[in-house]
Amino acid sequence: MSDQAASLRQWAAQRQDQSQDQQQAVSEQVSPSNEPKLNGQQVVVLGLPSLHEQHALAALEVFQRWAAAGKKWVGDPSQWRVIPVASDYPEMTRLVGTYQRWALWVNDDLDSFARAYRALKAMHQAGAPKQILALHQASLARRGLLANLQDVAKRYFNIELLVLSS
Repeated sequence: MSDQAASLRQWAAQRQDQSQDQQQAVSEQVSPSNEPKLNGQQVVVLGLPSLHEQHALAALEVFQRWAAAGKKWVGDPSQWRVIPVASDYPEMTRLVGTYQRWALWVNDDLDSFARAYRALKAMHQAGAPKQILALHQASLARRGLLANLQDVAKRYFNIELLVLSS
């Protein structure tokens, strides 16, 4: 019994350390003191599978795709700064006061709906804007997952999830 309890305590301690590391990484990325001086736009993105740079770059590629498709409001896609944030980030309300533009990353993996739901709930609880962009791979159909998320966002969180064609 004591071995099982010890292993559970060790597991909990590791999870706590990972959570603190993740929160520190996110807070460093969004700290106003180290924010780069860009002339471009910044967008807070929740719902990414992880906070790794490769996922933030995938979100940035959506702006590149939209610009290539002639969406003039995007402007120069290289001027966009994606700020990846975990749905359980403890200072989400501070971000709401700092950043105007918010987006939800929607992936095509099996956990995407659950991850997107948690992100929508976190945005709602923090008082994020009532209109947010849906960022997704070009291959993701508008019907199905995206339509379901739009419905959930509106019905449960009073958020308009803007799904743009590319």
